[in-house]
Amino acid sequence: MDERLIGLWSDRMLFPSDVESAELAFRGDGSGWLYWSSWSTEFTVSRYTWAAFTPGTLALKFHRTVNGTWSIDDGVTRHDVESDEKEESVIEVGYRIAPGEDPFGSPVTLLTLDRPLDDHLAGSRFAWVEKPESLNDPSVDAPRRGPSSPH
Repeated sequence: MDERLIGLWSDRMLFPSDVESAELAFRGDGSGWLYWSSWSTEFTVSRYTWAAFTPGTLALKFHRTVNGTWSIDDGVTRHDVESDEKEESVIEVGYRIAPGEDPFGSPVTLLTLDRPLDDHLAGSRFAWVEKPESLNDPSVDAPRRGPSSPH
């Protein structure tokens, strides 16, 4: 396991004017999630387990996808889950972690994948988030419509 991956990575600071953003979270227990959101208030969380067995190669085994809408209420972002489905896919990608710069010239640590995560609406470049609020999936405690599904 490459411990340099553990934490939160976001493309928001690399592409600040984009109408969509994506984040990748890697937890020390081998779990993680990809969060995609749009200014249209849609979001998707794709949960996975991860491993970096060989230097520079990352395997993401996706097992659940949650979709819905987000809103801001009194300054707090809230998520409303509309679907929660099992998923079974594995993606192996090459990766590199190196120093870089954001569009304003500020130094950042970059995670660069050898190809975009197109099936999960994400690109291939992410910047390390220095002090994330949480490494929990933002939809984990969100209200669900209809029959509830396991997390």
